[in-house]
Parts: sequence; C-alpha cells; structure tokens
Amino acid sequence: MTLTADTTNILDSVDQGLTGQLETGRTSAALEELFDYLLYRRSEGGSAWADEASALLSHPLRTALHQDPFTFRAFAKPRGYAGDAVMMDYIYGLGEAAAAEAHATPLGREIFRYMGTRPSAKAVRFRRRLIASMIDRAASRGETRVLALASGHLREVELSNAAIDRRLAEFTAFDQDGRSLEVVSRDYARFGVQPMQGSVRHILSGKAALGEYDLVYAAGLFDYLTQPVARALTQRMFSMTRPGGTLLIPNFARDIRDAGYMESFMDWHLIYRDTAEMLDLAAALPGQSVEHRRCFSDPYGAVVYLSITKSL
Repeated sequence: MTLTADTTNILDSVDQGLTGQLETGRTSAALEELFDYLLYRRSEGGSAWADEASALLSHPLRTALHQDPFTFRAFAKPRGYAGDAVMMDYIYGLGEAAAAEAHATPLGREIFRYMGTRPSAKAVRFRRRLIASMIDRAASRGETRVLALASGHLREVELSNAAIDRRLAEFTAFDQDGRSLEVVSRDYARFGVQPMQGSVRHILSGKAALGEYDLVYAAGLFDYLTQPVARALTQRMFSMTRPGGTLLIPNFARDIRDAGYMESFMDWHLIYRDTAEMLDLAAALPGQSVEHRRCFSDPYGAVVYLSITKSL
C-alpha cells in the first residue's frame, strides 16, 4: 500500500520536528501530533488500516522512533511476542529500564520517557497497584492462596504488604516464559513465591497441576486470546477459584488512544474488548456459583476489568 500525500506530509513534519524539538526539550509536541493522527487514521481506515499500518514502517520516521528502546522492543519481539515482561519493566521503571534508557540515543531517551506518560502506560501501572491491593485484601481471609497466570516478572509483589510480610500460604507464578520465571525466582523467592512453567493450553487441558485459590488473575494474558479461548479460560480459572474467592481479568479497552501507534510503528496488536465482551466471558458460568460479577474501567479508560466472586 502507498501512503497518501497527507499522511506522508504529516510523517515528514513529525520526523523533522522530533530532532528540532529535542534541542528545546519539546519532543512530546511532535509525538502528540503523531499519536493523534495515527488514532484518526485507524478510526477512519476500516479494513484498510492493517495495510496502512504496515506501510507506515517504510517511512524514514521509523528510524527515529525505533531509537526508543520501548518502541523497538515491541517491534523486534526478542522473545517472540510484544508486551513481554521486560517491556512491562520499562513501564514500571524496574529491571532493565534504567540501562535501556542510558544506552539509548538522546532522541531515544526522550521518546522513551514520553512513552511512559501515555494512557496505556499509566493504565499498566494502575493495574499493578490494583492487583497488589487485591492480594492484600485476599490475605485477610487467612491461609490465602494466590495464582497469577501469565505472571511475567510479577512486579505487583513489590507493592503487596501481604506478600512482602509472607502472610500468604501460597503464591504461584505461572508463565510459559522460562526467562520471566527465572527473574521471579531470583527476585521473589524470599517472599515464598513459587514459579511454575506452563501454557494456556496446559491450563485448558487440565495438564497443569493447579488447585484452588482465593485470588486468581491474569494481568495481560487476555489481550492476546480470541473470544472462544478467552471464554474457555475464564471457566477454567473460575473452577480454580475457591468459594468466596475472586477471579480478576483485565483487558485493554476498545479505541484506546495509543492503538494507532502500537499497531503501526510498534507492530503490537492486541485483542481489545468492551464491557459487553468482558461480561460475555462469564456467560457460561453457573449462575448459582457466582455471588457477584462486575465490570469497571481504570481512570484512563484504557483497561476494562471483569471481577467475579464465587459463592460460598
């Protein structure tokens, strides 16, 4: 697909503006223009947007944007997928974040810092705080067992007083990425966290030896699952939730403000859901077993949550 003259002009303007505004510390203005334009193109492009998003990568602006470690890691996918645990650490300012920023070009550092101010990044940090608070709330039941599916580096542990104080009977970090689990073991074994390697397929087939838990959650997993698989996994997760326990599923919301940039220059594609689609995940759960279910959004309108409490 060939880019339109208007799109090329916009990209040329942003490309020139990034370097020029770097000298005055106003790189964010050029990036703001780019994000707004890409969101507009995505909303107007319909079925042609996928081809346009790919074509955008042929523009010289890509060279400037990929100086940002965050943008480039999503595009390069060193672990085979975007949104890996290292990328989440970039958002949190943990792990390899400081080194990545230090080794970037001056322009790359400016873009890297700007990316941390976007609604999606704020939503990821909010999600971390929310999950930590739910771990602490679950701990009040005593003999509490917690399961994190697709745990990544499990950075919410650092914000949970119950985990730090070892007031949990069990905390299982389940992930298919062995490198992520190595970090979990290295950083959080002292809190009693137990890493377990496995995939969604293992969960759905029952091959993973998992019991029942007071809190079951999957922080970033459902963004990559089709609706049928997501429904099946919701049922399986609910079966692993103890009576009186809670199941939590976050998912990026439709039409988030960063989607155009993510799907083009980052080549990062998620499955977005609205409230109705989130509630549909629980449609097949036995009504008598559900004490309470609700959907809610974060303050940025970027992530929608499904919370289900199992009846006693």
